[in-house]
Amino acid sequence: MTAVPALFANLPGGIFGPLASPNREHYWLLLCRLFDEFFGPDAPLPPSDGIPRRDITAAVERYLLTDDPWESEDGEVSDAPLNVRANAIHDRFRGAGWLRQERIGAREMVSMPPLVSRLLATLIEFGEHGPTFVSAKMRSVELQLQQILEGKAAGDALDEAADQARRLLVSLSSMSLQVRDLMPELSKAETTAQFARQWFERYVGQLFIGDYAELHTSDHPLARRSAILAMARQLQEPAQRARLLDWYREHLTAGDEQRAALRLQRGLQRLHELERIDEYLGRLDDDIRQANRRALAFLDYRLRAPDRLDVLLQRAVRGVLVAAPEQQRMPVAAGALMDESRLRPPRRKPQPIPRSANSNAPPTPEQLARLSLLRQIKRARLVNAEDMARYVGRHLGQATQIDSRQLSIDSIPDLRAYQTLLTLALRSRRVGGLRREDPLSRLLRGFRVELIDAGTDDSSDNDFLHGPDFRIHRLGTAPNRKSA
Repeated sequence: MTAVPALFANLPGGIFGPLASPNREHYWLLLCRLFDEFFGPDAPLPPSDGIPRRDITAAVERYLLTDDPWESEDGEVSDAPLNVRANAIHDRFRGAGWLRQERIGAREMVSMPPLVSRLLATLIEFGEHGPTFVSAKMRSVELQLQQILEGKAAGDALDEAADQARRLLVSLSSMSLQVRDLMPELSKAETTAQFARQWFERYVGQLFIGDYAELHTSDHPLARRSAILAMARQLQEPAQRARLLDWYREHLTAGDEQRAALRLQRGLQRLHELERIDEYLGRLDDDIRQANRRALAFLDYRLRAPDRLDVLLQRAVRGVLVAAPEQQRMPVAAGALMDESRLRPPRRKPQPIPRSANSNAPPTPEQLARLSLLRQIKRARLVNAEDMARYVGRHLGQATQIDSRQLSIDSIPDLRAYQTLLTLALRSRRVGGLRREDPLSRLLRGFRVELIDAGTDDSSDNDFLHGPDFRIHRLGTAPNRKSA
């Protein structure tokens, strides 16, 4: 998986010779034109045995009429006839491996090898590369993985999705380099208008990601990254992995189990590399912010600097050279112009006030005793559900109901429980009854409280409280159950 792919095992060794010569621009233009007219996908379908050599050389002659002059190279005659130069260019392409010539009967037929044609198509695509659209690539990868999981596709779709993920990361990585390399070139602009035009035409229109603004919204295309990674993990399950291994073993590795496993692992690993896409986007954001700051600083300097500053400086230099010595004296007083006594004294920071930590004095026994007594007082006044259940159960016993006159108060907890029952009875009589969100409703466990004589003068008195009578009813319990 980590071996370097052999390039020239598939391509001729001298295929890049014409593209490395002084006339490389002319050779590249000829190759693109031949590809578009004879061998590319937009050209008519060529015969199976090739195209006559005379048609190729005639096309080269037409190109030479509009693309001249060429630089002289070793072994070439610049003033040769047009047909001789066209045949020499054909032989140069043939020797480098771009074209292949075969003799069929008395005719010489020319064709382009499939691997060379694919290389030329890749180079043309690279030259026509525009802004990267992350959203389209992410959706394409997701769609292909869905088809694999649904059984509609196999290893070919996995390889395509992995290649798109790899190309996306490579594109984002190279985008940062393009942004950093663009600023020194734009800084060579002679005028502010030229700089601004190049900035918006090249920087914004060509180098930005096509959907860069959408990457920082809530509906950005990278939100589907987690779904893609989840589907990649599903492909590692035994059933899916076995199906993909069978496809690789049958179609690509000629039955080699180990090579099929390596090919599958490489595709899955490239998909998992999408987890690093945040690193690339973060670095790209930093480069773009830095480029924006440099561009704004450059524009601010150009707008604030005096117009034609270089002309003004040249005039000042010429004036100093022709002026008399007495005119060059600076209009300053006698004495040292720059002296330490004329400088502002250094600013001295005041010494910080030393800080000491607060001392923590341990509490005295009296303070601990008061704190313990305060806690006991608060606990005695607090009534929770367990305290109320014990108080009501002690008086209710096996009965189904009990009046407030039968309740005894023997301690402060009993007084607080009685007071709470009286409050519940009063609140249950108001319009709407006891509200569900009332915190006292949590104390009613297995019983309810009913007010008997609300608004009458008949009321029960005890040694502690004076209030209306109320009655406690048991709710839905067996007769022999003791707790309320």
